[in-house]
Amino acid sequence: MLRMLRVIAIVIAIAALLDPGITSTRRTEPVISVIAADPLHSDLAARIARELAGKFSVIPAPFAAASGSVIAGDRLPAGAAELAGPVFAVLPEPASTAVRVAAASAPARSPLDASVPIDVEVHASSTSVRALDVTLESNGLVVDRFVREMRGEAERIEVALVFLPVEPGPAALRVVAAIAGDTAVADLVVDVRASRWDVLFFDPRPSWMSTFVRRAIERDPRFVVTSRVITSRDVGIAAGGPPGALDDREAVERFDAIVVGAPEGLRERDVAGLDAYLRRRGGAVLLLLDQRVAGPYERLAAAGAWAVASTPGGAPIEFASREGAMRAAEVAWPVRLPAGARPLANTVAAAGGTETRPVVWTSAVGPGRLYVSGALDAWRYRDAALSAFDRSWQDLIAQAAAGTPAPIDITIDRPVLAPGETTGVTVTLRAVALSADVTRASVSALLETPAGATVRLWPDGSIGRFTGRLRAPEMAGPHRIVVSSEGDEAHAFVVVAADAARARPVERDLVETWARTNGGAGVAESALERLPALLDAAIQPARRRVTWHPMRSAWWILPFVFAAGAEWWLRRRRGLA
Repeated sequence: MLRMLRVIAIVIAIAALLDPGITSTRRTEPVISVIAADPLHSDLAARIARELAGKFSVIPAPFAAASGSVIAGDRLPAGAAELAGPVFAVLPEPASTAVRVAAASAPARSPLDASVPIDVEVHASSTSVRALDVTLESNGLVVDRFVREMRGEAERIEVALVFLPVEPGPAALRVVAAIAGDTAVADLVVDVRASRWDVLFFDPRPSWMSTFVRRAIERDPRFVVTSRVITSRDVGIAAGGPPGALDDREAVERFDAIVVGAPEGLRERDVAGLDAYLRRRGGAVLLLLDQRVAGPYERLAAAGAWAVASTPGGAPIEFASREGAMRAAEVAWPVRLPAGARPLANTVAAAGGTETRPVVWTSAVGPGRLYVSGALDAWRYRDAALSAFDRSWQDLIAQAAAGTPAPIDITIDRPVLAPGETTGVTVTLRAVALSADVTRASVSALLETPAGATVRLWPDGSIGRFTGRLRAPEMAGPHRIVVSSEGDEAHAFVVVAADAARARPVERDLVETWARTNGGAGVAESALERLPALLDAAIQPARRRVTWHPMRSAWWILPFVFAAGAEWWLRRRRGLA
């Protein structure tokens, strides 16, 4: 025994001195990026990381140099296109709740006197006949409601709600969907402002169509109307200080929308001015035809051949985005819509027929929008009992004016946040983005809190556009972010709430398809144990020859000390020491 212990200690010591190396083929340890698609899925991401630990190096964040990526959740995370492939998705088990707010949207800003449309998409199901109740709440009070009877099948339901603001400032809204005891909520913010849209009516000759549309807009408190009607050469009727011509660039740029009656009377210089307004201002131009006559304006419309039809007594013209229809006896429409154009209002198909005509349509001209109406004599049918003439034009011009960019446009990805949450902020400087004359500008952003917080903005590659991240303060309530650039200033609001909730899109099929097209697959949460093998098969980790030195392990000190100590102890016991 003494000799064996001594030999063991000596062998260990000699081996440590020689430090032999052993060469073998080993599997490399791939780096896997695990990303939670939503904070709600952070626990699932942690489970995935534990399942992969030991066989893979796991990084809980996007990593461009990773060997692969895993998405935890049933939606695509921000920046999904930049994830390293192959991409796998672990899909949580479908929620047991019967209702889900998949989408909820509202305008970021609205005039005080406007009715604010709230568009909601609800996914609901019930095992029996139950009522789906969707409400819109402001300060805890129900301001609009939608109720529908469900008959047991799963449905995707689009709900249109309306909010009527009563005071300026940030309005925090909550959409609540409930069925069979299950509830889903989503929060929104609308910045209500005591401001109005500036609209210019410009008629190269007197036009009944333009006159009655203008009167409808003048009755709407959301608009400030300026007009010029040219009655004869160098003689016109003006109201509100309009520009003398449409090619006066500085004069027309202050308007959010320009409405042109009798557009066939426009001169080449006027058309050039409208084209510049669309491309440099990013504004909205509406052409109200009251007869189908050729003219320079066709260069803007780019519609090619036109068709004209008459219907005695008038035919209904329905807008796809709203209820109610206006009427017209004579209509004109393009035989083929220009590339990229989309219809906004169509004639109603005759009984038994399917043909409709795009009487009102819109197309992009640079960053601006051109709207064209071929309802030539819709002004004849203004009786509210028969036609929604006033409301149709008020809504359309409001939509057009609202789409015209401000000098500084601020977009907040998620304006309702829990304390400490972060969200993306995008700032666009119109003068830089749309004008070739401006080549540089400075911009700064500040979140107004008791301590103050600077929001760092960085160019994102697009001219005039900057992006940054905003962290919600701990203090609940509305907080204003102020952006300044070259003397201009704009603001937007974020609302901090401990119970902040947002819509949860249903994207399981999209996420699974995305994973397959990026070399991976979708894996159910209940089959999470399959993920390591699937990653191994997709990545096929390289094997390489590795030389390792076993004697460099500190664990060898234990058998050496044991053997040497036991040999010495036995020698002492036998009296040999």
